[in-house]
Amino acid sequence: MTEGERWIRLLRLYSPVPEGDAQEAEHVNDLAHRLGLIPLSFSHPAWADIVECFPKDTGNFKTIVLTGTAGDGKTSLCRQLVNHLTDTSVEIDSSAKLQTFEIPTGAGTRKVTLIYDVTDWRKACPEDVVSVLEQAAAYCHGTGGHAFVLAVNDGQLHETIRALPATCSEELKTMGRELIAVHASGLRDSTTLPLLRLINLCRFPSDLLMELCLDGIFSRSEWKCLQEEKNTPLFGTKSPIPANYALLTNPAVRQRLLTFARIADATGHHLPIRAILILLTNALLGHPKAPNGVIRPGLANNDLLAQHSTQIAALHLNLFGYNLSPSERGRREAYRFLSMLHAGEETTNGLDELIIFGDRDDELKQEHAEFVALDPLKQRNPAFGEMLVKYIRGEINEEKETAAFLAEVAHERRRLLLHATSEQVKKYNLWSTTVFHHAGEFVEHFLDPIRLGKAPSIHHIRKLAAGLNRVWTGLLLDENTHQIFITTGLDLSTSAVSDLLLKEIDITDVPPGFSVEPNGIVPKAVIRCAEKTFSFELTLPRFEFLMRVAGGAMPSCFSRESYEDFLSLKQCCLRDLQIRPNPLVLQRLDVLGSGQIHKEPIHLAE
Repeated sequence: MTEGERWIRLLRLYSPVPEGDAQEAEHVNDLAHRLGLIPLSFSHPAWADIVECFPKDTGNFKTIVLTGTAGDGKTSLCRQLVNHLTDTSVEIDSSAKLQTFEIPTGAGTRKVTLIYDVTDWRKACPEDVVSVLEQAAAYCHGTGGHAFVLAVNDGQLHETIRALPATCSEELKTMGRELIAVHASGLRDSTTLPLLRLINLCRFPSDLLMELCLDGIFSRSEWKCLQEEKNTPLFGTKSPIPANYALLTNPAVRQRLLTFARIADATGHHLPIRAILILLTNALLGHPKAPNGVIRPGLANNDLLAQHSTQIAALHLNLFGYNLSPSERGRREAYRFLSMLHAGEETTNGLDELIIFGDRDDELKQEHAEFVALDPLKQRNPAFGEMLVKYIRGEINEEKETAAFLAEVAHERRRLLLHATSEQVKKYNLWSTTVFHHAGEFVEHFLDPIRLGKAPSIHHIRKLAAGLNRVWTGLLLDENTHQIFITTGLDLSTSAVSDLLLKEIDITDVPPGFSVEPNGIVPKAVIRCAEKTFSFELTLPRFEFLMRVAGGAMPSCFSRESYEDFLSLKQCCLRDLQIRPNPLVLQRLDVLGSGQIHKEPIHLAE
């Protein structure tokens, strides 16, 4: 193979092909060594926290618990740590489950034991579990043992600790309780056990990991093959690889991928490194006619590229997994997240008019040419123009033809959403082609300011409060609000219409009565009243629901699930703020035609 072919062969191992199911680090390293290439690598954002626990000059090591979902890079970080501590390129044996290394330090030799998967090791060696973990606990208490690195899947940490027998040492029980407390609170270091650190890889933003993966793939020198081997079929004019590479290195497309990653976190879909690498390599190399849906170097691949057009392997199709079977997409967290977005499946009058009639309407022709028809890398389906003609003439009547046309329109919306600049996304309101019409506002007006250490503007807080008021009162209140209204029903419950006012909370109080504040990856909405606070995670689905309701959607009709979620939050708010009705006077709310509130007092003592 040429160097370019070897490079594509290595990248294919990170894609969703069967041989790459596990993407085990040692498997990748073996293949890379045979190909004479270096595996994909970058400095993980957790590395500084890990290496800080193992100062080689003093030997004052800590025990760390490394947790995260499958594919977050736990084994790779363990390998990197061993190489750092031993100053060699020692190959760890993760199949051994447990390894101990002698580390020379400025204060003498220190032991470090690595357990690469605590849950799997616990099942394989149940008789050794308690005694080994008791050594780790003793070291954390300063009474013996030595430093450990314990890698465990995030969802199994609590289960592993709860499975400890009652006969284990008190030190181990204490360490277990402390780990649960630190994990549940989202902290890193233990206050009671200073030699214990928990590093949760799920806490690192998916967009940061996406950026590292993009740089790790597309900054490699091997891409010179696109110029040096452009006369070969794999990198020639009939191959989708050059066009997909050009788009994935385009600033607008890159920014959209980072935004998708931020939205993934905001919807509770953390994207581990393995999932991101699958997404990117499949977007680059995907082809629906190739074996397993991914291009592989070889003569068969050359024949494939000669027979089919590049458009069927366009980036906007591969990125959403249309080169893969539905079952294959369903197995992957990244594609389940993208499927949940319903990108391109929401109809939009303005954009659809531009797509369908743009080249036939004198007023739209220029916009159509500059936005829709602009396709220098030939990613559009060449048959789409003919389908549009038949649709306009009313010649698409059969169910199969209708479905094919609607699917192609959805692909076109998807292409525009992916390729558009930030200005075009706003101008054409392209987020409305997804199920989250207000995703762009959430990122721009809430996530971005909070990440920069700024508070979201009061204008956007007020709109959010308007949606909350409409949900919690069941009344169509004015969207230009300055207060949060805490209300209840006549039976003092959270009924659908709650028109008895318990408390007015001014948004602009100091500190503010209603605000959106940092809270790790997902911000939190905070309500304050009389030095008491209530908060809830402001996820994108919750934000979307409040913005839709603020815009006039009926809460119980738009999303029953979200509506019941907010009714539950209201109960928690009443409990945490300890708001009680006035025993002498109730304030009944009535809504005027303008949406303004009229308060009518009901004197209970009369």
